[in-house]
Amino acid sequence: MLAELIRRDVDDIVDEWEQFARSSIPAAEDLSPEDLRDHARLLLLAVAADLETVQGEAEQHEKSRGELPDNSPQITATAHEHAQHRFEQRFTLDQMLSEVRALRASVLRRWVEQNDRYDPDAVAELIRYGEAMDQALTESVAFFGAKVDQSRGLLLGVLGHDIRTPLGAVRMSAQLLERTKGLDERQSKAVQRILSSSDSMRSMVDELLDFTQTSLGMRLPISRVPSDLGSVCAEVLAELEALHPERDISLACEGDLSGQWDAGRVGQMLSNLVSNAIQHGNELPVTVTARAGAGDVSIAVHNKGRPVRPQSLATLFEPLAQAKDMGGDRHSGSSGLGLGLYIARQIAVAHGGSLEVVSSEQDGTTFTARLRR
Repeated sequence: MLAELIRRDVDDIVDEWEQFARSSIPAAEDLSPEDLRDHARLLLLAVAADLETVQGEAEQHEKSRGELPDNSPQITATAHEHAQHRFEQRFTLDQMLSEVRALRASVLRRWVEQNDRYDPDAVAELIRYGEAMDQALTESVAFFGAKVDQSRGLLLGVLGHDIRTPLGAVRMSAQLLERTKGLDERQSKAVQRILSSSDSMRSMVDELLDFTQTSLGMRLPISRVPSDLGSVCAEVLAELEALHPERDISLACEGDLSGQWDAGRVGQMLSNLVSNAIQHGNELPVTVTARAGAGDVSIAVHNKGRPVRPQSLATLFEPLAQAKDMGGDRHSGSSGLGLGLYIARQIAVAHGGSLEVVSSEQDGTTFTARLRR
């Protein structure tokens, strides 16, 4: 039996596997034998125990399709622990995968060398072995990937937070220079460029921090206070018109737009949507309509630029995956990371609402946010 072979030869298999790891994986060179070997041994023994467990035809079918995640908790636990250790020991994902492949190959080679006939029971056992190793591989990859995503998010969060201090110093220094008398026209324009660029950088940092927070599974924090969304929209559009004096941006308000909102967040959402419309609007007018509903308020941002392709709609609100085929050059202040629409939707969701888009050649593109009062 394959399980008996694994138990009998486990030390030799792990010896062979350790030689492979030390010769092929740089991160393994300085590890102690215990750090390198323990999980390989535990994983093999867990697989052997799984092979000895009675498994019905239905269970085998579900397991082969990955539909029986709790069929072998010992394999899952060992795979998670192994992935955690390899992550802490600075292995790459490819290096961790190569370990499991090497273990699988070593066992199969020994099995082939010690079998001169392959009856149905032996083949079935071999299939079960492959399924058990696949389960270990899948669990390790999923756990390792989650750890990588979490560490990346924390790194971005710390980086974004720490950038705020020197960025604030740059802006304060530029404001001081702006109030200095005697600047000529060229110097005044240079100071204005510093102020404008620092504002753009601050916006990017804020988006980065918001993305980091939501990517770690948290909802954007909001602080609701009595506000009028008509006034909020007017203030945001006034700022954008000052930044884009050549663009035609109009606002229409319908009905009672009062309610409990986080005005700053709603303003951020609208700024992202209108900036996106300016970027992709082919210099055509941008219209904003705020309309009162029974229990909510809708804010629609419309432009007549090139429509969004149907295949791009599915990823339009995904972070770091904004469609590249929407047309237009990147607007001033854009990070180019595709976070604006993602954060806009997160703000709508945090208000108990939604953000949707419709786009066609005939009617143009309209983003509509619905926010509960």
